[in-house]
Parts: sequence; C-alpha cells; structure tokens
Amino acid sequence: MSSEISQPTPGSIAVGSLAQAKRHKRRFDAVITLEDPHARLNLRLRFGGKPAPAHLVLSFEDVDVASLGIRVATDEQVSAAIEFARLHIKGSLLVHCFHGVGRSAAIALAVIADRLGPGAEREALDRLLAVRPEATPNLVVVELADRILQRSGHLVAALAAWEATVPRLKVVRAARLKLAQTHPELYAQI
Repeated sequence: MSSEISQPTPGSIAVGSLAQAKRHKRRFDAVITLEDPHARLNLRLRFGGKPAPAHLVLSFEDVDVASLGIRVATDEQVSAAIEFARLHIKGSLLVHCFHGVGRSAAIALAVIADRLGPGAEREALDRLLAVRPEATPNLVVVELADRILQRSGHLVAALAAWEATVPRLKVVRAARLKLAQTHPELYAQI
C-alpha cells in the first residue's frame, strides 16, 4: 500500500507514483516526471491544457548500479532536477516515477538535502520518509546528488545507515539487481 499524496502547500515536496501523479498533477505548482526511456504513451504524464504547472521530464531506468550497460541517471539529469526545484522553491513540487519509490524518492531526497544544506543529510532522509515511507531511493541518483551537492559521501552514508536498520530493503535491492542482470532486454541500454 503506497502512501497518499497530501495537500500541497507553498514550499512542500510530494513524492508519488504515476497513478497518483495523474490524479493530483494540477494541484501542484511544479512537477518532475521520471520515466523509463521507452515509456509507452499511456505510461507518461503530460499536460494537455493550460494552465499547467511547470514540468520537467527526465528519462532513465530505475537500476541501482551504473555498470550494467543500462541507461541510468546522469550528472546532467540530477543537476537539472535540482535546478528546476530551486526555481520553484516557493511553490509546491510533485516528484513522481512509475511506482514512486526509487527514482522519485532519490530526486526528492536530493532536493530536500539541497534545501536543508550541508550537515542535514539524515534530516533530509527523515523528511523524505515522512512523505513517502515506502521509499527505496535509487542509489545511482543518490550518489550523483551527493557529488553534485558536494556532500562528501554524507548523503550516501545517511541512506546506507538507515537501510542497515530495515532488513526488507536488502531483499528489495537484491531483487532489482537480479532483474536487471537476468533480463537486460527489459531496460534501455547505453
């Protein structure tokens, strides 16, 4: 069961699935969409009318390692998401991907960490978990965000320390990796 998206307020960040985003997208001032590179039209979020919130679309796979030849997030994409969020700091922001737990959680973590500043990496993670308790942030994105935000490994370390206390996450990460390794044809390649 996924958490529900709360009523947006100025400066708030919500994290959700594609289905949730389709229901709530116009309630927000800005939306970041993270989708598979070859997502079918019915699995995409777009705005067909005006007024519409500011919208950034980034395409990459939800894979936790960059060494499999699969198209994962890039420095440019993570930087673009952080910059987009900075432009909309006073408005409400919705970050979503297909399930609302991997890519979107990682981008939201980066945005929250950016807003809180250096030294507040664990607080950033706690705030993410408060709005999306089922989050398992994409590791590639978190590593890129750590570097871009110049956190010297502290964002990655905060996530690793938390994950060490939640045994189910090791199983989730292993299942993601096994799927990517055994069925690379399901993913966009570099």
